[in-house]
Amino acid sequence: MTTSKPTILYRTLGLALLSSFALSSCAPEERAGFRDEEAASQETEAVDQDDEDTYSGDSLVAEVDDPVEFQQCLDAENIDGATVEWLDDVVIPEEELEGLSADTVEVDGQTVEVPGAPAIVIPERVGQGGCLIEYPAPGGCLPAVEISGSFIPGYRIPERTVPAVELPDGTVLHELVQEEIISPAVEQEGEYQEQVCQTEPDDAEEGDHIAHVYRPHIHRPHIYASRSHNSRENRLGVTTESGDRVPSTRLPSYRVDSMRVDSARVDSDRLDSYRVEGTEHTEYSEHDETTSYTTEGDVLFDSDQHALRSEAETELQAIADDIGERDESYTIRVEGHTDDLPSQEYADNAELSEQRAEAVVEWLRDNTTVSSGDVTAEGMGEDHPRADNNSEEGRQQNRRVVITVIPKDYEPEIDYEVDGSDADAQ
Repeated sequence: MTTSKPTILYRTLGLALLSSFALSSCAPEERAGFRDEEAASQETEAVDQDDEDTYSGDSLVAEVDDPVEFQQCLDAENIDGATVEWLDDVVIPEEELEGLSADTVEVDGQTVEVPGAPAIVIPERVGQGGCLIEYPAPGGCLPAVEISGSFIPGYRIPERTVPAVELPDGTVLHELVQEEIISPAVEQEGEYQEQVCQTEPDDAEEGDHIAHVYRPHIHRPHIYASRSHNSRENRLGVTTESGDRVPSTRLPSYRVDSMRVDSARVDSDRLDSYRVEGTEHTEYSEHDETTSYTTEGDVLFDSDQHALRSEAETELQAIADDIGERDESYTIRVEGHTDDLPSQEYADNAELSEQRAEAVVEWLRDNTTVSSGDVTAEGMGEDHPRADNNSEEGRQQNRRVVITVIPKDYEPEIDYEVDGSDADAQ
C-alpha cells in the first residue's frame, strides 16, 4: 500500500470583521458515501438545536461540526498493493469576533451600567478533501479507482444581545439583538470506477496489436459553503432632561467567510496489448512502468492439472527472452487464473490457480537468471475474469497465467486533477 498525505493550511479564507460602515456580500457557487443518512440527520439536528450556549471565559463559543472519517480511505491504507492519495484539506483557523465592552454613565447623579455583549469564538473549521484510491489489480488489467466524498462542516453562531437599560428618568434604551446564524454542513458523495481487464481476438499475429481496454475518467464536483454575516446593530445616544448625555451603542458587525473544497478527477486510462514475438498464445501489455505477459492456460496446462505441458516451454521461453533484455533490476509476480467451473482435483479454483502459478515460477527459476527471491506466485482463482464465464470461449480466456515484471524502484502514482488544474501526484 502506498499513501501520500499532504498537509496545507489555507489562510486565504478565514474569518474577518466588517468595518463599522461597510458590509459586503458573496453569492454562493455551487460519491462511496462516508456517512449514512441517519448520522447526517442527527448532526444537522444537533446544529439546529437551540441548546444553552457555551462559554469560554467571557466569550461565547460557536458550534462547529466535527470532521468526518472517510472509511474507504482508511480501509484502503490497509490493503496490500493499494495506493492512497490524500487530498488537501481547507483549514480556517480559530477566530474571535469582536465583542462590546460594558460601560458606565452618570445620569441625574446616579451611576448607570450600560451592558456590553460577549465576543464570539469560532473554533477551527476543516473542509475535507478526502482521498483518491487506486486498488490493486492483476496483471493485464486496469485497476479500479475511487474518489472519496468531501465535506464542509456546518456551524451555529449563537445569538448575542445588549440588554435594554432603564435610566433614572424612565427613559429606556432598547435592546440590541444579533440573531444566531446556522450554516448547514455541505457534503458530496464520491465516485468509483471498477477495474477492466484485457480480452483477446483469435487472429493476431506476432507483434500485432491485439486489443485495448479503456477505463473512463471519474469526477467529483466541488462543494461550496457561502459566506454568512450579521449586520451592525446601533442604538442612538440620548440626552436626559437634566442634560446628561448617554452615548450611542454599536454592536459590531461580523462575517464568516465562505469555504470551498475543490473538485477532483481521476483521468481515463487505456491498456493496449500486443502479441509477443515467437509465440502464438501470449500477449503483453504495458502500464506505467510494469509489463504483463498473459498466456492462455490451456496452452500451458491440461484441464484441471498444474503440471506444465511440453508445448508450454515455447511460450515461456519467449517471455523469458523478452524479460532478459531488460537492464534494470526487477521483480516478477506470477498469477494463476481460472474459470468459474468447479475443480474436480483440487479443493477449489484458488488452490488450482496457485499450483499453476508455482509451476511457472519453478520453470522461471530453473531456466532464467532471475533470483528465486525476486519471483512470487499468487493464485487468483476465478475472482478476476477477463471475459464472460457463461460461454466456453469466455471461460477459455479466463483460464490464463499472467507474468508481471515490476521495476524494483517502481512507486505507483495516481494521475489526477484538482479543480481543473494539473496536479499530478508526485
